[in-house]
Amino acid sequence: MKKTLFFSAASFLLSATLATTSNAASVQEQMEQNPAVKTAVEELVIANHILYDQNAVDGYGHISVRNPGNPNTFFLARSVAPSVVKVEDIMEFDMNGKALNGDTRVAYGERFIHSSVLRNRPDINSVIHGHAAPILPYGLTGSKLKPVYHMSSFLGEGAPIFEIRNFAKPSPDTDMFVSSPELGDALSKTMGTQYFVLMRGHGYAAGADSIKKAVFRAVYAIQNASIQSEAMKMGKVQYLTVGETAKAQETIEKTIGRPWQLWSERVKKP
Repeated sequence: MKKTLFFSAASFLLSATLATTSNAASVQEQMEQNPAVKTAVEELVIANHILYDQNAVDGYGHISVRNPGNPNTFFLARSVAPSVVKVEDIMEFDMNGKALNGDTRVAYGERFIHSSVLRNRPDINSVIHGHAAPILPYGLTGSKLKPVYHMSSFLGEGAPIFEIRNFAKPSPDTDMFVSSPELGDALSKTMGTQYFVLMRGHGYAAGADSIKKAVFRAVYAIQNASIQSEAMKMGKVQYLTVGETAKAQETIEKTIGRPWQLWSERVKKP
């Protein structure tokens, strides 16, 4: 028995050592060693600026990307406004939301939105959280956010709503923040296989297999909310059918490089 325990402990320590070693390189060092990491981090910085420019986030909100050199970690800025994020602000986290590489800078309190979605959804590599006003009414009323035009076809049959009261412990009254792995997992479960989830009285989370697609989805989900709200004032709304959403999504998401080029050139201008 002692021998078995010894080998188990030794294996654990070896695994822990390897894990620590694999995460020892700073973000800057990983960028120098791996071109894919360099591209991902630089895109992440631009994405922060685009999201602010497109009113998908304001002084609050954030976007992450899975580390292309290690799928079990992700990159996310330290706790600063999206509009001012620089390469030096990017931190690395594990899938429990713990900062790596000895980085002690202040992190976003809701990094667990990112860690949980990325951990539970291997098809998603980038996650966005924001508080855009046009989408908020759909998390507060019985009106479901559904695709009204081809650009928002990824909304499918409608965005689910995360109700934090159903998961908060010991009291249903919270500060509304997803500030623990448990609440992050609950939000991820509510999101299910969708790519966009509303957070009652708070905001939204969006996901995709790339930074560019995640930004595309956040921007057009918000536009969809504005259009849908206006259409509902005029009469009965014609939403996209299930078949239309599938075909439209396949077509439109082949062209996301076009708006990305437009948006990135806007934020790069002096």
